[in-house]
Amino acid sequence: MSGVDRKVLAFLKNNPGATPREVADALGLPYNVVRHALLRLREAGYVVRSPRGGYLVRVGFPALDDAEVARGGSNDSRPDASVAELVGVIEELRSIVMELKARVDRLEQEVNLLKKGIPTHKVRQRKDRKTPDPLLSTLSSKGLVTLSEARKLASKPIEAYINEGVAIPIGNYLVNPEFLDKFKKKFPLSVGEVEKMSPEERGLLDSLIKEGLVYLHAGREYRIIS
Repeated sequence: MSGVDRKVLAFLKNNPGATPREVADALGLPYNVVRHALLRLREAGYVVRSPRGGYLVRVGFPALDDAEVARGGSNDSRPDASVAELVGVIEELRSIVMELKARVDRLEQEVNLLKKGIPTHKVRQRKDRKTPDPLLSTLSSKGLVTLSEARKLASKPIEAYINEGVAIPIGNYLVNPEFLDKFKKKFPLSVGEVEKMSPEERGLLDSLIKEGLVYLHAGREYRIIS
């Protein structure tokens, strides 16, 4: 676990439900750095998203050792689990199990190929040439997907897509960069225009609001914080 991840995790233990913006402001870290740290912590199973857009330390997360405590962690009592948090934990575990099952299936296929004397790397190369990445295909057609859906579609770690610049994490979504750029050009958005949006655009708008990137001005129009 990196130093940034430890600081973010320690802060959330003492401030359950804090949003990425609150964490960034409190720790004096760039907003994007905190967002990526939270994504890593979610992927590792340390935190879950709360219904109000903040983050909670997951019930039953691995305890920090003494060295981590000295670097910013703590061994305070864990926050009481709400029903919503437990539902989030179950959903996260379900996604992890599905991902592990897919990996086991791929390994079994490779073992069978090895038994037949077929080099698995050649099979992968042929598959890569013929089969597009499911997650990228979905992002291209829909514009965005939830993180739980992205984990099921991804052929590699979610963070790899983010580092390559082909997906942007916003709230509980992964967003196609082109889709996000086109969406930003629509601002300012009147309340009436929001009602005509597609479900994907409304989901993105809600996430931008929760992340503190969009706000409602004078009750009449939504404005983006550049």
